[in-house]
Amino acid sequence: MKKFVFILLVVVLTLAACGGDSASVDNPEAAETAPTAVPPSPEPAEPSPEPTELPDPTATPEPSLITDAADMVGIWLGTVAGEKGYVMYTADGRYTVALIQDNLGTAPRVSGEYWFEDGKIHLRDLENAGHWAVCDAETVGVYEAVVLEDGQVQFQTVEDGCDEGGFTRNYIFANMMQERIGDSVPIAAAEAKTEAETAPNPELAAALQTVLESYAAENGAGAVLLVDAPDMGFTWKGATGMADPEAGLEMAPDDQFIISSGTKMYTAVTILKLVEQGKLNLDDPISLYLPEELVSQLLILDGQSYGEEITVRQLLNHTSGLGDFSNGTDEDGNGLPDFKDLVLNEPDTVWNPEAVLAWAVENAPPVAVPGEMYNYSDTNFQLLGLIVKNVSGMSLAEAYHQLIFEPLGMEQTYLEFNEPAVPGVDGRTLSRAFYNGTDWNGLDSHSYEWGSGGLVSTVEDQNRFLRAWVNGDLFDDPASKEAMLTWGETTNAGVYYGLGTFRFVFDEWGIPDLGEVQGHGGLFNSQAFYWPEENVIIVGTLNSNEPPLGFIGVMIDALSTVQAMSE
Repeated sequence: MKKFVFILLVVVLTLAACGGDSASVDNPEAAETAPTAVPPSPEPAEPSPEPTELPDPTATPEPSLITDAADMVGIWLGTVAGEKGYVMYTADGRYTVALIQDNLGTAPRVSGEYWFEDGKIHLRDLENAGHWAVCDAETVGVYEAVVLEDGQVQFQTVEDGCDEGGFTRNYIFANMMQERIGDSVPIAAAEAKTEAETAPNPELAAALQTVLESYAAENGAGAVLLVDAPDMGFTWKGATGMADPEAGLEMAPDDQFIISSGTKMYTAVTILKLVEQGKLNLDDPISLYLPEELVSQLLILDGQSYGEEITVRQLLNHTSGLGDFSNGTDEDGNGLPDFKDLVLNEPDTVWNPEAVLAWAVENAPPVAVPGEMYNYSDTNFQLLGLIVKNVSGMSLAEAYHQLIFEPLGMEQTYLEFNEPAVPGVDGRTLSRAFYNGTDWNGLDSHSYEWGSGGLVSTVEDQNRFLRAWVNGDLFDDPASKEAMLTWGETTNAGVYYGLGTFRFVFDEWGIPDLGEVQGHGGLFNSQAFYWPEENVIIVGTLNSNEPPLGFIGVMIDALSTVQAMSE
């Protein structure tokens, strides 16, 4: 969900003023015709009349309040600064919160108890899946439920200790307009889990922490890792190092980080969801969705333009023949790609996709005709981002939110430089990433990443995304996921690429019995992969490009540890 900007409602009460009559004015014409007045005989003075009693000022009406649970029962559409969610209150004193109405009874983000006492509504959180900062069951929120003139209800805080951090219960309820839209539905009972399924495994947790620390130690940056193994009843996340070395802030397991090229999998899913909506076709030429002037310049070999032959599918699987603008030529031979030199040397430059592609046309020569060979290229996913914009009528950030983040409840994920930053868990800021020792976060020039690498996320949000992808919950048509798993060979043994997705086959690397993983890694040793053999997801980052491909080492050691200790 995008960062909320919370707006406090100000109620203006206007008091009616009482006005007296104007003083009478003499009529000169009447004065001329009136007879001469005869002085009256002296009379006893009349007593002064009693002063007129003025009415009391109009009293401010008492606000209309809901003071009975029966008046809250139902499903309410909640709105905060234009963002929408749903709250359900049941007759047996339960409440649930979800981003999707259908999830209120089956998969709420938050659930708890509510009751009325002394005319005020009391809220107690019982289960929290990340919708806001966790409130323990002892922290009860007390509110007045004020009925507004349009029938909506707004809570006014009396007392709530759940107000520390950015995204809290009090922060939401005190600023949310709620409008009743329907009757409540039954809340599904949670499946009972055995003690063995929920018991922690401290030995495995300690071993995984050691793996993470061993890879993070050499670069001085912060690192985080999550391993989700539901078939083992084991989920663990850990952190090490510094989230912000300059500020002395240690890394926390829920910290946000730049996922860089992990973004490509999200861009691919967005494209495929637009395919499901009938807005494009994977085998259409990109010239149907992009300006002719751009397409005609993209891929020229021996004086002939092949840009018109590139298909959407070829962008997704890196067989377009286009050069890689961000990791390509090194004209000065200093060991850095020319574009990375530009990013480091001109840190204040803010790039947009059109400027990036103009640079690519001039400086990233094509490598082959479309369909001839695999060549990993960020240029492909810049073009895919433009296609998303053109066919959806939304910005790329809006498309991510509408098609992926909001349905999955990914509330800590956003497209950097293209929307307001979403506060991290407990209000923490984005952790720092380092490129050859340079603080990447301090460079406005890394705004170039966009559809090829611009997302910020957390291990929890990415785990939610991958698990939905694995379970088939991301797509309406199973063929969409199958298309992503149509593997093509790359230039490296054991490495295959589908549509925005890598496949690493460990047997082909001489590592037996580990099987394979599917997902995507990124520049700062970020990783988000699924291990089919054990139904395990592994997500994390080293927040540094050093050691090169270190995320692969972390993944192999972590999965080998899980495998060994689960037997």
